[in-house]
Amino acid sequence: MVPRTAEVTVQHDNSSGPADHRGLPAGAVPSPDLIASNGPAPLRCPIHKCNGFLNADASGYDSRTGLEVLVCAQCGHRGFRSRDGVILLFRGGYEFKFSYGPSLQTVTVVLSSAAVNLWGTHGVNDDQLAKIAAEWSLLCGNTTKRVHLGIPAEEFADFYLYFCQK
Repeated sequence: MVPRTAEVTVQHDNSSGPADHRGLPAGAVPSPDLIASNGPAPLRCPIHKCNGFLNADASGYDSRTGLEVLVCAQCGHRGFRSRDGVILLFRGGYEFKFSYGPSLQTVTVVLSSAAVNLWGTHGVNDDQLAKIAAEWSLLCGNTTKRVHLGIPAEEFADFYLYFCQK
């Protein structure tokens, strides 16, 4: 038997976990963690028509779930952020399942081809889009519910408007 070895290279992306937005292509939409509350600008509240910002709650980090609680100073909305980012467990077509931290709970993201095409014009591929959607879902306070980013879905409009706001 001949031993076989292969060179493995790992590509790092800027769509989850600590990152720097300076390397994004022109027109790309940054993920929520690129504007994290400990970064250059605090996270905006994901509630439509709320102009508040999310700050870490006094309850802090829950080591059981791996999530940090974030609270809007203006409307009181409570959302979450994974300190380590979301982790892709598996995908089938345009359905992605993510975990976060040590929790056994998962967030499922389902993309439509129309959503993939629209975000592709911003330089975001389907893997990045799913990861951004999972992080946004946590910001909205959803830790387990399926996120469907299809054109007729209300979530799609909320998601798109959140990232298009200035």
